[in-house]
Amino acid sequence: MADLENYRPIIKRILTEYYGMKIHQVQKNPECEVSDRLALDEIRDEYLWFRFGWKDKKLVQHIIVYLKIKDSKVWVEQDLTNLCIVDDLLAAGIPQNDIVLGFHHPSKRQFTEFATA
Repeated sequence: MADLENYRPIIKRILTEYYGMKIHQVQKNPECEVSDRLALDEIRDEYLWFRFGWKDKKLVQHIIVYLKIKDSKVWVEQDLTNLCIVDDLLAAGIPQNDIVLGFHHPSKRQFTEFATA
């Protein structure tokens, strides 16, 4: 449980930094109502950076980064950035054996240097 209390603020800090970098780069387009958003849910331990809105007549729903804490491990379910969130989690002190690369199929996780589940 102590690790969870340490992992939550690390995850929130990293995602907030990523989000802040992106927001400063965004240029407003009056024809596009798409915006990046953060959802940081400490009760369910799910942390999302996603894009949502309308571009012309098309609904945009796009998960950029999705992390969750499950069974005392940080699951990286999605990372579509070029920032490599796993490196930042490691640098912040989360050990490899507490990070699961959930975007890899369960049968492939054993071939990584990270936790399998």
